[in-house]
Amino acid sequence: MTLESDIEAARERAPDTQALYREVCALLFFRYGETPTANRLYQLVRKGSMSAPAKALRDFWVEVRDKTRVDVGRPDLPPEVAAAAGELAAQLWRLSSDAATAALDVFRQDADAQIAASREQMREREIQCQRAEDRAAQVAEDAAAARTQVTALETRLVELQTANEMLTAQLTASKDEIAAGTAALADARRDFANELAKLRRSHEQNEQRLAATEKRALLEIESERAATQRLRKELQASQERAATLETGYRAERDALRDELAVSKAELAASNARHAATGAQLMEKLAEKEALLAERTIAADQLRQRVETMSQQIAAAQTAQASARPARRAREKTSAQSRAAATFSGGPFVRRATTAKKSG
Repeated sequence: MTLESDIEAARERAPDTQALYREVCALLFFRYGETPTANRLYQLVRKGSMSAPAKALRDFWVEVRDKTRVDVGRPDLPPEVAAAAGELAAQLWRLSSDAATAALDVFRQDADAQIAASREQMREREIQCQRAEDRAAQVAEDAAAARTQVTALETRLVELQTANEMLTAQLTASKDEIAAGTAALADARRDFANELAKLRRSHEQNEQRLAATEKRALLEIESERAATQRLRKELQASQERAATLETGYRAERDALRDELAVSKAELAASNARHAATGAQLMEKLAEKEALLAERTIAADQLRQRVETMSQQIAAAQTAQASARPARRAREKTSAQSRAAATFSGGPFVRRATTAKKSG
């Protein structure tokens, strides 16, 4: 356990501040061999004010002195002798305790040194063991790799032997081919010499033909130059004729433009005349429509008058039918003649004819 854990346990056991400080003093002095001070106590506990650890420290030392004081317990001894005997016994106890503590410290140091040495040896042994295991594993891997390599080398040796035999056979065949090739090369050289002689003769003939062709080409070039000059002259004459024609075409184009402007003006005037004529026709048409409407109204009025007169005649005939049959016949005849004369009168017939003509 550490000092901090012991202090936390003391906090749980002693809720009082003074008791807690005294517990911490006892821990420092008796368990950890440190002389307690007020600052050290406050740094560890941090509870209460600075006077609390000082008071607890004084009480602790008083308690320690009381506990370490030896009482001889002989009433016949003088107090001074008893006190001296107690001090002597306490001094002996302290000396023996210090010697035991020193011996314990030496023993602890020796034990710690031996433990450290043992741990170091154990660590070295573990390292050596690990190294040995690593070397053994490496040796096993190397052996496996060596066996694999030997197997591969044996396989490679067989392949190389087979390849050597094949190469030997190929070398023999190549020698035969070289001999045949040498003979063929000699034949080819002879053929090449013959062909070269033929090519030289053909080259000389071609040079002669080339010279003749060059002469003909020079003659053709001269004739082409003459033809080119002639064509240039013809082209210049054609350009002059084209310029003349272009001038004439431009004059014709200007004349056509003037005619087009005149035609546009005439067309505008004609459109204006047509517009005026259309307006007059519309006015006449409106007048005719008004006249037709008037005549239609007159015809309707006349038809109503005829119907009224027919009703009056029918009523009169009904009233006089029983009393005067002969008179009724005469009146009916005269009424019908008047109705016919009125319905087919001159003005009505003339108006209808006039309306049709105007339509």
